[in-house]
Amino acid sequence: EHYEFRTQKKMSFKVVIPSYQRYDKLKKFTLNYLDKHNIANKDIFIFIREDDPEAYKYLILRDFGYNVITSKIKGIGFTHNEITKHFKEDEFIVEIDDDLKELKDQLKRPILSFRKAIDSIINRMKQEKISYSGIYQCNNAMFMSQCKEYTYDLRYCLGLLRIRCIKKDIILETNYSEDFENCILHYIKDGKILKNNWICGITSNYMPGGCDGDGRNIETEKKDKQFLAEKYPTYCTLFERKNGRFDLRLKHKK
Repeated sequence: EHYEFRTQKKMSFKVVIPSYQRYDKLKKFTLNYLDKHNIANKDIFIFIREDDPEAYKYLILRDFGYNVITSKIKGIGFTHNEITKHFKEDEFIVEIDDDLKELKDQLKRPILSFRKAIDSIINRMKQEKISYSGIYQCNNAMFMSQCKEYTYDLRYCLGLLRIRCIKKDIILETNYSEDFENCILHYIKDGKILKNNWICGITSNYMPGGCDGDGRNIETEKKDKQFLAEKYPTYCTLFERKNGRFDLRLKHKK
């Protein structure tokens, strides 16, 4: 009774889920969540690799109306480029990780209508002429409540859930730092990105597999982040954390 079941003639967005070696997690979490919110299977696009040992399981989902797209592309960054190629210019898509359990607001209340929440974000993106939007990075009511509901400057947006207005000229060069690169490239293009500090996602963190798991380690991640820091010094800075891992700070040094 708490969810939105009203039938709409046409969805304003497509739901896109890259997945690799996590068929069971996909069904248990993200697909179950979308089904609970009455998102039609025909509006869900699942991108998989041809060499995935579980590919035959994913392909069965076509019998239930899901769109399962196969490719030889490896790495999450290059998979996002493949997704960009697949959809039309200016089409809105919502990219979600395959282990999303739930979306919550800044008061830790469950989002009762996924469709309404995304539609409200897309409407703001259209008003502000923004092609990229993300959500808050952790489920922390205290931190979220201290932030403005929406911000438009260059800030990190978690790759868990992002809304993109497809722009064919946005082409990623990194696999293991694509979340940072997406923020930077869309910010350069539009002069702003939309971060929704009122909403966050709950996932099954650190599950094995995933599109970024093939070849990702401390060194490959550091290499990609160094590449971005050198190519876009006006927008990001490389630094070393206390645990020895390298990360980026995003800020437009005007």
